[in-house]
Amino acid sequence: MRKIVWVVLVFMLAGCGSSPKKGANEITVFAAASFTDVITEIAQRFEQEQKVKVRLNLAASGTLARQIESGAQADVYISANKSWMDYLEEKNYSKESGVLARNELVLIIPKSEVQEDLKPEVLLMYPKNRIAIGDPGYVPAGKYAMQVLKAFDVESEEHLLLCRDVRSALMMVELGEVDCGIVYKTDALQSTKVDIIYTFPEEMHDPVAYYQVLVSSGALAKEFYDYLYSSESKQVLTNYSFKTD
Repeated sequence: MRKIVWVVLVFMLAGCGSSPKKGANEITVFAAASFTDVITEIAQRFEQEQKVKVRLNLAASGTLARQIESGAQADVYISANKSWMDYLEEKNYSKESGVLARNELVLIIPKSEVQEDLKPEVLLMYPKNRIAIGDPGYVPAGKYAMQVLKAFDVESEEHLLLCRDVRSALMMVELGEVDCGIVYKTDALQSTKVDIIYTFPEEMHDPVAYYQVLVSSGALAKEFYDYLYSSESKQVLTNYSFKTD
C-alpha cells in the first residue's frame, strides 16, 4: 500500500512540475478579433526589440472580458468598444486604460456581385437578403450594426446571421453565404473577396474606438502598454487604415 501511495505522489508531483508557467520575459495580450493583423505585427516588433515573448489571445471583446473575469491571466486587454473596458474597470481589473485607435463601420458584399445602383437601404431592407453581423451580445461591431439597422428602420432580425466575431462575419460574406455584411472598414480593406458599398455615418452609431486596459502590474506589461502608444505602433495602425489621435 505504501508503495502505491508513493507512486501516486510521484506522478502528482511530476504533473505539477510539468504545468506551463509564464516566464519573466513573457506577456499575454487579449485583443479583439478585428485587431488581429495590427496587434500581431506590433507584437512581433516588440518581441524583436525587447527580446521577449508576446502571446496573443484573439476573440470577441466580450468573450475576452469574461475570460479575464473568470481568472484568465491577461497582462493587456484591447477592446473594440468602451463598454467592455468599463466592465473590467468596474470589476477592478484595470490598472490603467485609454483610447488606442478609431475605426469605421461599412456595408460589404461578395466581390462577384453586380454593384450597379446598389444602395444600402435596398440591401438592408429587402426581406430576403441575409446580413452577417457579429453577435451584439459579445461583439462590439454587432452592437454597432444593430444601431445602424435601427437607423434604417430594419426591425426584423430573422434574416440576420449572428457570428462569433467580426472576422467571422467578414468570412461569411467572402464565402457568399450571405448577401451582405456589416463589418469594420479595416477588416474589409484587408480582403480581396469583398467590396465596400457604403460607409455608415458616425451619427448612426456609437463611436467605433479601440481601448486598451493594463490588467497586470508587471513591468513588462506596462512597457508593452506604453509601446502601443509609440510612434512605431501608430505607424502600424495607420498602415492598416486605423485612425490615431
